[in-house]
Amino acid sequence: MPLASQSDVAARLGRQLTTTELDRLPSLIDDASAMVVGYCGQDFEPGPVPVAVVGVVAKAVARVIARATAGTEFTDQQTAGPFSVRFSAPASSGDVWLTAADKLALRPHRVGGGLRSVQSVGNRYLIDGGY
Repeated sequence: MPLASQSDVAARLGRQLTTTELDRLPSLIDDASAMVVGYCGQDFEPGPVPVAVVGVVAKAVARVIARATAGTEFTDQQTAGPFSVRFSAPASSGDVWLTAADKLALRPHRVGGGLRSVQSVGNRYLIDGGY
């Protein structure tokens, strides 16, 4: 189930989508929706999708579209001593991703997340009859 619509993405971008962007839009929304469903641990059915979830999905799609339309200008450069590498926008923006701010916005909608207790000592270390 898509968790955002074309109008949600257009609102995040602040403009209407081009025909090329409209062709990619359904798959990007599906990818972003699947990522949010996986992160939150629920599919938000039945019922209305929370506003924060719609916003995160729309922002994730808008980020991909905005970076893809940035052209060939370099957006990231990493340097280590005399070595450096530059990534262009299309080369570094092929998929949707969640930012730290997105994860904070989704935190109230996560189920089954958080810390878990894991046994750190196996049975082979039991002493005195297994107590």
